[in-house]
Amino acid sequence: MIYKLQNIKNNDLDSLKKDVDSGAKFILFNYRIGLGLISLLRFSPAIFIKREENIEKFKKKYNRLNFIFGPWFIFKGPFLTYDAYKVNKNGGIDVTKDILTNLTQEHLEKGEVNIQIIHNIFSKVNKSDKKNIIKAIQKTDLNIVPIKNVFVALFVNVEEYQEPYFVIGIELYKQIDLDKKHIKTNLNKYFYKHVEFEIFNINENKDYSDKLIEQGEKINEIKNVL
Repeated sequence: MIYKLQNIKNNDLDSLKKDVDSGAKFILFNYRIGLGLISLLRFSPAIFIKREENIEKFKKKYNRLNFIFGPWFIFKGPFLTYDAYKVNKNGGIDVTKDILTNLTQEHLEKGEVNIQIIHNIFSKVNKSDKKNIIKAIQKTDLNIVPIKNVFVALFVNVEEYQEPYFVIGIELYKQIDLDKKHIKTNLNKYFYKHVEFEIFNINENKDYSDKLIEQGEKINEIKNVL
């Protein structure tokens, strides 16, 4: 995966790292292109945004492209367009760690970086989707799914034509099989059926779970879990 780099005014790697330490980030914004029978998900270059810069001036361009070209997918174009907008509204996709892990002085001068080591695979879920996930999880029958902790995120490390999707990691009080169907049934009460969820037992895949815990967030608002 190659990221084009944008808005870098100084091609000195050490100086750039100091800016990151001071709060600068590399951000991707997404947008949709609807072409009748297909919908393409596209991303901006990795835009370097310093702490004092206004992120709105960068996201505005890609929101405009999204709303102009996104809805023209005849099946669910408006829904996918709105999903892309929500990602941008939530601050875009932070790829700072991925870029710094792979960035060299040569890449910086060339204006692009080849991502060979991936760190960030998740982004935070926006507030409205998080609220609906909480409502769905609160409907869980604890006799069927004895929930202890829940972590949620949006998986963004997808192929070019694949949709980002929700990931829900569940820690159980008991060592039993996780009834994913029961959880999905409750999620379908608040989300359209085309919305994809990956639901898994957080104790079954340590590396994947560690990234989810680090890059996503724990749901603390679930009364019947706590």
